[in-house]
Amino acid sequence: MCSDLAVLEVMEEEKLMGNAVMIGKYLRDELEAISQLKNVRGRGLMIGFDVPDELKDLKKNLLWNQQIFTGEAKPNVIRLLPSLALKKKDAEHFIEAIKEEINNLQSIQED
Repeated sequence: MCSDLAVLEVMEEEKLMGNAVMIGKYLRDELEAISQLKNVRGRGLMIGFDVPDELKDLKKNLLWNQQIFTGEAKPNVIRLLPSLALKKKDAEHFIEAIKEEINNLQSIQED
């Protein structure tokens, strides 16, 4: 039980819940601005979004090309559940990486 209290104390001291709300809103807003992604949803840093069939390799490309691991709920749903201590610069890096991989996938389809 002591370790549970220690976790809660750290969460409070480091304002992790407020960070999750702020960075989560930033991520959802940025993901919603990417027209290829659909049905962006979530609360705090628990975020999910739908990927169209033509971008089905997005999750795999994020892992292999960008070293970004994401979760999967269904084949065309990407799920995010990062640390509550996620920094804005890391969230910005993720958004840039996802845009880059979408562009890469679309350019392959155009060839």
